[in-house]
Amino acid sequence: MDKRALGILCLAAIALSSWAILGPLRGKIPRPLGDNPSVHVMMALTVLLYLYFSLTNPEVARRSARDSLKNLGDLAIYIAAALFIAGAAINLLPSRTVAAYLGREAGPWAVLMGVGIGCILPACPFITYPIVMGIYAAGAGLQGVMGMLFGSGTAFACVLSCDLTHFGSRMMCLRLLLTASAAIVAGFLAYLALTLLGW
Repeated sequence: MDKRALGILCLAAIALSSWAILGPLRGKIPRPLGDNPSVHVMMALTVLLYLYFSLTNPEVARRSARDSLKNLGDLAIYIAAALFIAGAAINLLPSRTVAAYLGREAGPWAVLMGVGIGCILPACPFITYPIVMGIYAAGAGLQGVMGMLFGSGTAFACVLSCDLTHFGSRMMCLRLLLTASAAIVAGFLAYLALTLLGW
Protein backbone atom coordinates (compact mmCIF):
# COMPACT_ATOMS: atom_id res chain seq x y z
CA MET A 1 0.00 0.00 0.00
CA ASP A 2 1.46 3.41 -0.97
CA LYS A 3 1.80 6.44 1.30
CA ARG A 4 -1.20 8.23 -0.21
CA ALA A 5 -3.53 5.32 0.47
CA LEU A 6 -2.16 4.96 4.00
CA GLY A 7 -2.64 8.69 4.56
CA ILE A 8 -6.27 8.49 3.44
CA LEU A 9 -6.86 5.49 5.72
CA CYS A 10 -5.22 7.33 8.61
CA LEU A 11 -7.40 10.43 8.06
CA ALA A 12 -10.49 8.23 7.90
CA ALA A 13 -9.46 6.49 11.13
CA ILE A 14 -8.91 9.88 12.81
CA ALA A 15 -12.34 11.09 11.70
CA LEU A 16 -14.03 7.85 12.79
CA SER A 17 -12.30 7.71 16.18
CA SER A 18 -13.05 11.42 16.82
CA TRP A 19 -16.73 10.84 16.01
CA ALA A 20 -16.83 7.77 18.28
CA ILE A 21 -15.11 9.58 21.18
CA LEU A 22 -17.37 12.62 20.92
CA GLY A 23 -20.48 10.48 20.27
CA PRO A 24 -21.14 6.85 21.28
CA LEU A 25 -18.02 6.51 23.46
CA ARG A 26 -18.45 9.84 25.28
CA GLY A 27 -18.29 9.22 29.03
CA LYS A 28 -17.27 5.57 28.53
CA ILE A 29 -13.51 6.06 28.24
CA PRO A 30 -11.56 4.40 31.13
CA ARG A 31 -11.20 6.87 34.01
CA PRO A 32 -7.35 6.77 34.14
CA LEU A 33 -7.39 8.51 30.73
CA GLY A 34 -9.35 11.46 32.17
CA ASP A 35 -12.83 12.85 31.55
CA ASN A 36 -12.10 15.37 28.78
CA PRO A 37 -13.20 14.06 25.34
CA SER A 38 -11.00 16.62 23.57
CA VAL A 39 -7.95 15.06 25.22
CA HIS A 40 -9.13 11.61 24.12
CA VAL A 41 -9.35 12.88 20.53
CA MET A 42 -5.77 14.20 20.83
CA MET A 43 -4.57 10.84 22.15
CA ALA A 44 -6.24 9.00 19.26
CA LEU A 45 -4.72 11.51 16.83
CA THR A 46 -1.26 10.94 18.33
CA VAL A 47 -1.51 7.13 18.15
CA LEU A 48 -2.77 7.15 14.55
CA LEU A 49 -0.23 9.76 13.44
CA TYR A 50 2.68 7.73 14.83
CA LEU A 51 1.19 4.56 13.35
CA TYR A 52 1.18 6.28 9.95
CA PHE A 53 4.80 7.43 10.37
CA SER A 54 5.84 3.95 11.55
CA LEU A 55 4.40 2.38 8.39
CA THR A 56 5.63 5.00 5.91
CA ASN A 57 8.88 6.31 7.42
CA PRO A 58 10.05 4.52 10.59
CA GLU A 59 13.06 6.82 10.97
CA VAL A 60 10.79 9.89 11.17
CA ALA A 61 8.64 8.10 13.77
CA ARG A 62 11.72 7.26 15.88
CA ARG A 63 13.15 10.78 15.61
CA SER A 64 9.78 12.36 16.44
CA ALA A 65 9.31 10.13 19.48
CA ARG A 66 12.86 10.84 20.67
CA ASP A 67 12.38 14.62 20.31
CA SER A 68 9.00 14.47 22.07
CA LEU A 69 10.43 12.53 25.00
CA LYS A 70 13.30 15.02 25.29
CA ASN A 71 10.81 17.92 25.36
CA LEU A 72 8.73 16.09 27.97
CA GLY A 73 11.81 15.62 30.13
CA ASP A 74 12.74 19.30 29.80
CA LEU A 75 9.21 20.49 30.68
CA ALA A 76 8.38 17.94 33.39
CA ILE A 77 9.80 20.03 36.25
CA TYR A 78 7.87 23.14 35.11
CA ILE A 79 4.62 21.21 34.69
CA ALA A 80 5.04 19.64 38.14
CA ALA A 81 5.75 23.05 39.72
CA ALA A 82 2.72 24.58 37.96
CA LEU A 83 0.43 21.83 39.23
CA PHE A 84 1.63 22.35 42.81
CA ILE A 85 1.20 26.14 42.46
CA ALA A 86 -2.33 25.60 41.12
CA GLY A 87 -3.09 23.32 44.07
CA ALA A 88 -1.81 25.97 46.47
CA ALA A 89 -3.84 28.68 44.70
CA ILE A 90 -7.06 26.73 45.27
CA ASN A 91 -6.38 26.51 49.01
CA LEU A 92 -4.66 29.85 49.64
CA LEU A 93 -6.87 32.25 47.68
CA PRO A 94 -9.96 33.29 49.66
CA SER A 95 -12.98 32.38 47.56
CA ARG A 96 -14.82 35.56 48.57
CA THR A 97 -11.93 37.78 47.49
CA VAL A 98 -11.52 36.01 44.16
CA ALA A 99 -15.27 36.13 43.53
CA ALA A 100 -15.37 39.84 44.44
CA TYR A 101 -12.68 40.81 41.93
CA LEU A 102 -12.95 38.12 39.25
CA GLY A 103 -16.44 36.66 39.70
CA ARG A 104 -19.53 37.33 37.59
CA GLU A 105 -20.70 39.94 40.11
CA ALA A 106 -17.61 42.04 39.38
CA GLY A 107 -18.92 42.73 35.86
CA PRO A 108 -16.55 44.30 33.31
CA TRP A 109 -13.97 44.98 36.04
CA ALA A 110 -13.33 41.23 36.17
CA VAL A 111 -11.91 41.45 32.63
CA LEU A 112 -9.48 44.24 33.56
CA MET A 113 -8.42 42.42 36.73
CA GLY A 114 -8.02 39.20 34.76
CA VAL A 115 -5.85 40.84 32.12
CA GLY A 116 -3.77 42.49 34.84
CA ILE A 117 -3.15 39.18 36.60
CA GLY A 118 -2.54 37.36 33.31
CA CYS A 119 0.06 39.92 32.23
CA ILE A 120 2.46 38.97 35.03
CA LEU A 121 1.99 35.22 34.60
CA PRO A 122 4.58 33.21 32.60
CA ALA A 123 3.96 32.94 28.87
CA CYS A 124 4.28 29.14 29.01
CA PRO A 125 0.79 27.52 29.00
CA PHE A 126 2.08 24.51 30.95
CA ILE A 127 2.63 26.86 33.88
CA THR A 128 -0.10 29.45 33.33
CA TYR A 129 -3.10 27.21 32.65
CA PRO A 130 -2.90 25.20 35.90
CA ILE A 131 -2.56 28.49 37.84
CA VAL A 132 -5.56 30.03 36.03
CA MET A 133 -7.51 26.82 36.59
CA GLY A 134 -6.71 27.04 40.31
CA ILE A 135 -8.00 30.64 40.42
CA TYR A 136 -11.12 29.56 38.50
CA ALA A 137 -11.72 26.78 41.02
CA ALA A 138 -11.34 29.35 43.82
CA GLY A 139 -14.33 31.30 42.52
CA ALA A 140 -13.31 33.35 39.47
CA GLY A 141 -15.89 33.79 36.71
CA LEU A 142 -15.34 32.94 33.06
CA GLN A 143 -14.99 36.66 32.26
CA GLY A 144 -12.01 36.99 34.59
CA VAL A 145 -10.55 33.71 33.38
CA MET A 146 -10.76 34.83 29.74
CA GLY A 147 -9.01 38.07 30.70
CA MET A 148 -6.19 36.11 32.34
CA LEU A 149 -5.77 33.85 29.32
CA PHE A 150 -5.76 36.75 26.84
CA GLY A 151 -3.26 38.74 28.92
CA SER A 152 -1.06 35.74 29.71
CA GLY A 153 2.65 36.52 29.53
CA THR A 154 2.21 40.06 28.18
CA ALA A 155 4.30 41.69 30.92
CA PHE A 156 6.06 38.63 32.33
CA ALA A 157 9.50 39.65 33.61
CA CYS A 158 11.37 37.25 31.31
CA VAL A 159 9.52 38.56 28.24
CA LEU A 160 10.21 42.18 29.20
CA SER A 161 13.91 41.46 29.74
CA CYS A 162 14.11 39.81 26.30
CA ASP A 163 12.40 42.85 24.76
CA LEU A 164 14.96 45.13 26.35
CA THR A 165 17.91 42.92 25.45
CA HIS A 166 17.04 42.41 21.79
CA PHE A 167 14.99 45.45 20.78
CA GLY A 168 15.31 48.18 23.40
CA SER A 169 12.87 50.06 25.61
CA ARG A 170 10.94 51.75 22.79
CA MET A 171 10.01 48.43 21.18
CA MET A 172 9.21 46.94 24.60
CA CYS A 173 6.79 49.76 25.44
CA LEU A 174 5.13 49.57 22.02
CA ARG A 175 4.69 45.80 22.22
CA LEU A 176 3.40 46.03 25.79
CA LEU A 177 0.90 48.74 24.88
CA LEU A 178 -0.40 46.93 21.80
CA THR A 179 -0.61 43.45 23.32
CA ALA A 180 -2.21 44.68 26.57
CA SER A 181 -4.74 46.74 24.56
CA ALA A 182 -5.52 43.74 22.34
CA ALA A 183 -5.96 41.54 25.43
CA ILE A 184 -8.37 44.06 27.00
CA VAL A 185 -10.39 44.39 23.78
CA ALA A 186 -10.52 40.59 23.36
CA GLY A 187 -11.50 40.24 27.04
CA PHE A 188 -14.38 42.69 26.69
CA LEU A 189 -15.57 40.96 23.52
CA ALA A 190 -15.51 37.67 25.44
CA TYR A 191 -17.39 39.38 28.29
CA LEU A 192 -20.10 40.57 25.88
CA ALA A 193 -20.35 37.12 24.28
CA LEU A 194 -20.58 35.36 27.65
CA THR A 195 -23.17 37.88 28.88
CA LEU A 196 -25.31 37.39 25.78
CA LEU A 197 -25.05 33.63 26.18
CA GLY A 198 -25.96 33.93 29.85
CA TRP A 199 -22.81 32.13 31.04
